[in-house]
Amino acid sequence: MSDPRVRSIDALECIEVRLEGVRPAGEAIPWVGRRRYLHAGPPLGLDELPGPMRGALLGALVFEGEAEDLDGAEALVAAGAVEVEPCHDHGCVGAMAGIVTPRMPVVVVAAAGSRRAFSPINEGLGKALRFGSNDAATLARLEWLAQAGAPTLDRAIQASEPIDLTAMIAEGLRRGDECHNRNVASSASLMGRLAPAVAEANPGSEAARVLAYGFGNRHFFLPFSIATAKLLADAAHDVDGSPIVTAMCGNGRRLGIRVSGLGRDWLTAPAPIGDARFFDGYGAGDATPTMGDSFITETAGWGAFALAAAPAIVSFIGGDVDSCRRLVDGMRRICATESGRLLIPGEGFRGTPVGIDAGLAARHGIAPVVNNGIAHRDAGIGQVGAGITRLPLEPFERAAAALAEQERAPSGSGGGRG
Repeated sequence: MSDPRVRSIDALECIEVRLEGVRPAGEAIPWVGRRRYLHAGPPLGLDELPGPMRGALLGALVFEGEAEDLDGAEALVAAGAVEVEPCHDHGCVGAMAGIVTPRMPVVVVAAAGSRRAFSPINEGLGKALRFGSNDAATLARLEWLAQAGAPTLDRAIQASEPIDLTAMIAEGLRRGDECHNRNVASSASLMGRLAPAVAEANPGSEAARVLAYGFGNRHFFLPFSIATAKLLADAAHDVDGSPIVTAMCGNGRRLGIRVSGLGRDWLTAPAPIGDARFFDGYGAGDATPTMGDSFITETAGWGAFALAAAPAIVSFIGGDVDSCRRLVDGMRRICATESGRLLIPGEGFRGTPVGIDAGLAARHGIAPVVNNGIAHRDAGIGQVGAGITRLPLEPFERAAAALAEQERAPSGSGGGRG
């Protein structure tokens, strides 16, 4: 019998993802609509929202015109007048809180056929909705992105030559990014591709503001990266018997994973905080546990699985270059293969580990590591650090046990996915 991992790995390794545009989420994602919003991580109820996710949701309601102020937004949430579902259930991934509403611009990526994936455009550094900030300046920046910045970028994308994002990520690794928490080179590269069209289509101050936003935002490339990873991971999903992990995410309460051979089921454990480098004045007691969908990069073979390609990242997340190399070596023990297109120059152009195998993780007792930002536990404060987090092993062990039970079940007995 052929190895069920092969189909999943082929999707992760062979599919090319192109940039299609930047559009309002309500136009791009069918389920998103009035008071129907998305959030990061596995499912959770309105009564469970952690501080920064609740803050982001309140700000989003004001941004959408559903409430005049945060008190009015709070009343809507308390009344249960808002529906929220996981980004992952709708082909989307959102950094940190991951709140997605109809007017919010999302990056749209596509592959051959009808596959598409989405991610909210990155607001920039400092206070941002994704970290739970919801003050007037945060909402004003989001309004500018929706009204001017995103449409300008979309026109530039349509006027430019096709952009292969998988190739751009591979190039980013060669230029010192790991394309999750470090996107300096990739952001500049993408903006460099789009800059002529931005300038030609928007002469004057608006073009200058868009260029300043893109070139000045070192995480500009992040939504393009994680949307690409989401599309690849979705293509690798739903392969009978495959132990390849196709989603890892947190909602500030629980960490959840999906595995290719286990359908849409979420396997969860309490969300960890991990080892972080905190900004001055903050510590672990201020942190929200793991939150966000951006760990999808690790499922696709970059992010923390490419740390050895990005030695400069240690200045942001802590640690040292040697420990980053050791972490990558550890991830090779729980992955099905090494990438043939994601190469690490400092390791003799060796491929990154790709295809997290839940069975290998359980057998070796090694859980994946991810890069992550840290939001303050209270709404309105924003980011307080970044670091490397070792995920809990329990969901991977449960996935391995469920797959083993499937394999033991007689054919046609109904012992497959729930």
